[in-house]
Amino acid sequence: MPAAALIAHDIVRTLGTRRVLDGVSLTASPGHRIGLIGENGVGKSTLLRLLAGADEPDAGSVTRPADVGFLHQEMAFEATSTIADVLDDALREARADLAELDRLTGELARTPQGSAGYAELLATYGGRLEQAEERDTWDADRRAAVLLTGLGLAALPHGRSLGSLSGGQRGRLSLAALLVRRPSALLLDEPTNHLDDEAAAFVEEQLRGMPGPVVIASHDRAFLDAVCTDLIDLDPAVDGPVRYGGNYSAYLAGKRAERARWERLHAEQQEEIEALRRSADVTARQVARTVGRATTRRWVTACGPAGCRARSRAGSATPPAGWTSWSAAKSVSRRRRCGSGTPRWPDPRRTALSCPCAGCGCRAG
Repeated sequence: MPAAALIAHDIVRTLGTRRVLDGVSLTASPGHRIGLIGENGVGKSTLLRLLAGADEPDAGSVTRPADVGFLHQEMAFEATSTIADVLDDALREARADLAELDRLTGELARTPQGSAGYAELLATYGGRLEQAEERDTWDADRRAAVLLTGLGLAALPHGRSLGSLSGGQRGRLSLAALLVRRPSALLLDEPTNHLDDEAAAFVEEQLRGMPGPVVIASHDRAFLDAVCTDLIDLDPAVDGPVRYGGNYSAYLAGKRAERARWERLHAEQQEEIEALRRSADVTARQVARTVGRATTRRWVTACGPAGCRARSRAGSATPPAGWTSWSAAKSVSRRRRCGSGTPRWPDPRRTALSCPCAGCGCRAG
């Protein structure tokens, strides 16, 4: 039977008052090894627990293979348990497969081929045999010895209690037990926390040989680079978590290209904003000149040279705000001086078509 995919759809999980995961989706197909990356607190461990079935989402769904192996950051055994207990638990499924195959073989030998139950018995044997082959059951004991050696645990007596082991030794033993099982899907939370470079390289080789989907939460960039076929960045983003194809080096290249695109777009936007600003400044100046000319024409129409007799000498006073000089109004046929002796010129901001001398008391107004 083909290996099943591990699928999460639109997962939502809130812890306390904080929404840790909001609409996260993930598909891990057989042979794919997905790394979960992001700052502490973005939900990597929470997502692994949901994928493993150790926790339930507030919304969304998870579809998983029947046999999922989950490496916790803490070992799931009591301190009084021994190394032998952990290994026996890891080998339990392989031994059960072998025992069941022996039983079914005996049943088939005793059942005539033409009998009613023979076909069903044969199908059961075939299914169990396929499962044993997927788990590499016949190699389980040898695999356990190889894993203990590769993780630096071969010298430890199997009767030693877990409570007497260091934290690093317990972590490596837990990882060895999980790899001995060869589950259909593998979920690892910080698997290299207690590994030296040699042990990490050994685990990398083991994971690359796993046939089912593997999902790993890790801050170890070298490990992610050596193992992963895809990466999911759980750091907050506008469109939610982003999936990148390839290992960590490919992820970095993708991030650099993404930033280059953003910088190019930003520069183009700034150029457009500056062009709009210059256009707005030019338009404002043009409007101001147009309004000034229109105001002068209205004053000439309202007063006219025949409507006012007051006269003044050029430069007799400073022109009011809005006029650059007395000569700026040369389009008016006469400069005007009201009866008070003060030169009066129209305010270019006025909109009423009235004489600028109105209210000054002179005959011209």
